[in-house]
Amino acid sequence: DYLKRKLREAGAARWEAIAAEAGVAKTLPRKIAYDDRENPGVATIQPLLDLFAAIERGERALPEPDKAGV
Repeated sequence: DYLKRKLREAGAARWEAIAAEAGVAKTLPRKIAYDDRENPGVATIQPLLDLFAAIERGERALPEPDKAGV
C-alpha cells in the first residue's frame, strides 16, 4: 500500500523516470500502482522502496517527468 500510494502521489508522468532511477522495468510502477502485478516479490519492489526511502530522507530527489514522452 505504501508503494502504491507513493507512486500515485508522484504521478504517472514520472513513473518511467522513477523506474529508470530505481533500475527496474519501466512498466513496473504502472503495474504496481494499478494492481496489475499480483504479489510481486521483495526483490522486485525493493529498488523502488529504497528510492522512495532515500527521497524521504532527502538523499535523492523525485525524478522529473519524462519530457520526451509528452
